[in-house]
Amino acid sequence: MKPYQEHLKSILSFGETVSPTRKPVFRSSAIFPVIDTVEFSTQIVFMGYWLRKRNIPEVTVLISLRNEQGVVILRKSLIVDKVKAYKIELPVLLAELEWDKEQFTGSLELEVFSTRDMVFPYPAFVINFMSKYGITAVHTTGRIYNDVEDMQGNVQYKVPESGFDIHSGPGSDPFFSFVNGPFDNSGKVIRYEIIDEQQQIVGGQILPKSLLPYQTCFIYLRDHIDIDRVLKGGKGTVRLWLDYEGFFTRIIAGNFNDKKAVSITHSFYDSSSVNDKNAYQDNLSGQLHDSYVFIPVYIDDDFYTQVIYYPIYSLSAYTMSLVFFDQEGNKLKELKEWKKFGKSDNVFFSVDINALALEFFTEAERSNIRGLMISNDWDGKNIPTRIKYGLNIGLKNRIYDLPTNICFAPEIANPKITQKPGTFKWAPLLNSFESEIIITNCGSYKDYSRAASLSIDFFRELDDKVLHVDVTIAAYSQYVINAEKMENVKSFLGGGTGWVTINSDNPFVNAWYFDFNRATGVVAGDHSF
Repeated sequence: MKPYQEHLKSILSFGETVSPTRKPVFRSSAIFPVIDTVEFSTQIVFMGYWLRKRNIPEVTVLISLRNEQGVVILRKSLIVDKVKAYKIELPVLLAELEWDKEQFTGSLELEVFSTRDMVFPYPAFVINFMSKYGITAVHTTGRIYNDVEDMQGNVQYKVPESGFDIHSGPGSDPFFSFVNGPFDNSGKVIRYEIIDEQQQIVGGQILPKSLLPYQTCFIYLRDHIDIDRVLKGGKGTVRLWLDYEGFFTRIIAGNFNDKKAVSITHSFYDSSSVNDKNAYQDNLSGQLHDSYVFIPVYIDDDFYTQVIYYPIYSLSAYTMSLVFFDQEGNKLKELKEWKKFGKSDNVFFSVDINALALEFFTEAERSNIRGLMISNDWDGKNIPTRIKYGLNIGLKNRIYDLPTNICFAPEIANPKITQKPGTFKWAPLLNSFESEIIITNCGSYKDYSRAASLSIDFFRELDDKVLHVDVTIAAYSQYVINAEKMENVKSFLGGGTGWVTINSDNPFVNAWYFDFNRATGVVAGDHSF
C-alpha cells in the first residue's frame, strides 16, 4: 500500500506539489480473471476518455488473452482514436481461436500505450460477468506493474486485502479471484480471517495448487471452510494476506448463487494495523466535514439500501451523523451523532436505511427519501486517510439476493479541493437490463448550498456521435439518467452499451451507475470514474 499523500501526488490531485522526480505514465494496464461457461460470459467496456480528459489524440490498447495457466493464446491491438464506447467480448475472442469447449477460465490483460502522460497507471475499464439472470460489474482491479520503481512505490506498507461481503445460506458460494504477476508464487499460503456480524473471527490458511506467472486463480471459500456454520446463514467479511512477490493485491471478490448468478466487487486495503503519522490527517479548516459521503437511496418497490462499515480503518474514535434528503435536495431529517465509536470499535456492521426509514419517518414521508449524507466527526484530528465503505443496493423477495456491494471512499476534509474550479466524471450505461446513472451534488462544507451546472454528453458503440444535455442541480439534489425510460437516450444507444461524461463547474459532483434485473434480484453497480 502506498501512503495516501503519496498517492495524491502521484495522480496529480488538484493542489498537490508534484515531485521533480515523478515519472510520466506511458503505459497503463489492467488484468482481469475471465470466465466463459454455459451460464456466464465476460465482457470489458470502456470509452476513449484519454482523448477528452487528457487531450491525447490516440492510444493503443494491446489485448492479451491467457489461459488459466498464464500462457498467452491470443494477442490483438486496438487503436483508440475516437471518443466513443468500446466493448471487448470474451466469446468473440474465443471464436477466433475456434474454441469448442463448454468452459474457459483465464485472464484478459489490457495494456494502454501512449506517447503522452496518462497520469494513472491503471485505466478506467469495467468488467462485466453476464448471465440471463443479470449482470454484475466492477472497475479495474489488478494490474501488472510498469517497472521496479512502480512496484516499490506500492509496497511501502504490506497489509491484508478486505472490504467486501461474503454470503452464506442455500446456493451461496463466496469467492475471490485474481491473476498472478510475472513471478512464480507457488507454495505460498493465503492466510484468512472471516468476521461475522457478531464480530466473531475464524481464521485459517489456503494453499493454491500452483501459482505460476500470470496464472488465474479462483478461490471458493466453501472448498476450505464450513461457511454456513461460521456465518450462521448471515453475511460476513474476510481479511486476506496475499504475500506474493511482484503482485498488485487488489482483487475481484463476490458471491455466486446456484452457479447461475453472481455479484462482484473489489477488495481494499485493511489499514487497521497501520497507525503511524501517514495513516492520519487533521482537519484544519473547521468549516469542512472531517469525512462525508452522499449516496442515492432506493427503498421503494422491494428495494433496499445498506452502507457497510468494515473493520479495516486505522484506529480512531469518531461520531457518525445522518442527514436524509429528497430528490430536489430538501432536507427531510437529521440524525445528529446517531452513533458513536470508540478507538477500539473497529467493527463490521450495516447501516440499514430501510430500517431507519421505518423508525424515523411516516409512511408518507418515506416515499420522498432519495439521498443520504453520512458524515463522520473525529473532532478534527486523527482522521484516517484510507477509508472504504460498501454500498448495497438490492432487491428483496426475488429469486436471488445479489446487491451491488460497491466499494467506495468517502471524501476526506481537503481545503485544496474547495478551490478546484470544477470536475470531470464519466460512467457507463451498461444497458443490459435497466441501466441508471445517478448524478449527485454534495460538498465538503458544513453549510453547503452551491448549485452545479452539468454539461452531459452521451456516447455509444456505433460511432462517435454525441447526444448532449445541459442541466443545473441544487445542493444535495440528484439528476437521474435512466436508459430505459428516457426515449432519446434509449434510441441513441440502439441496444448497445453507452457512456456518459459529466463536466461541471462544481468540484463536488459525483455519480453512481446501476443495472437492475427487477425480476431476478441481480443488481450491478459501481461509482463513476
